[in-house]
Amino acid sequence: MTSRTPLNVSPGQASIRCLLCWLLVWISPVSSLFAGYKARPYVPLPIESYPCRITSEGLTVAVEPMFTDALAAKAFDKKDIVARGIMPLTIVILNDNGFAVEVDGSSIELLVEGVRIRPVSPEQAIGRIFQHKLHPQEVRIPSPVPIPRVEIYTSNADACGDFSRKHLGTRRIEPKSLAAGFIYLPVKTLANLREDLSGAQIYIPDLYRADTGRRMMFLEIDLGPALNAGTKK
Repeated sequence: MTSRTPLNVSPGQASIRCLLCWLLVWISPVSSLFAGYKARPYVPLPIESYPCRITSEGLTVAVEPMFTDALAAKAFDKKDIVARGIMPLTIVILNDNGFAVEVDGSSIELLVEGVRIRPVSPEQAIGRIFQHKLHPQEVRIPSPVPIPRVEIYTSNADACGDFSRKHLGTRRIEPKSLAAGFIYLPVKTLANLREDLSGAQIYIPDLYRADTGRRMMFLEIDLGPALNAGTKK
């Protein structure tokens, strides 16, 4: 096990991201093409109801891939998020320990047939989802993922704020408490997504004790059970 200084988590992290979204706003005539975005409340399910979960060192971690547009639209006010190349992944963490735990959401990876896929930031996700024209070659999975120029129009600022507030980011989970958030994964076109995810795993490497900074055991969670559960619904 390795140690490090506990992460300093700013309670205003989401507010800072929202401010960045507004600073990135570009006034453009095409902004009128987009309907107004309405933030949707999202409450995680009881952690035992998620088919993809694991318990280790007093932590229970559950994940839910929103691998269809219909699933993603339950949390976000956009009907074609996955079709445009972004798959939100719900992450729910229950800390049953007597100490706080910290997780670095930016280091979480989707493992697909030997390819490691890192999440993009909320701003980059919005840049892909609200592109004026959809370019399919820009939503395929490369390694490493190229970061396109982010263009956020005035009509998209509310969406950026919502994606930022729901982002897992660097999160502190207090003792005997639960935390939840999303990461945003760049994905292939919808045609092969279910097949690609059927043997995929979520890799969570950076979990730390907040009191000592000690790294906890990394976690790997199979996504297959979530796909099977989605088929039965």
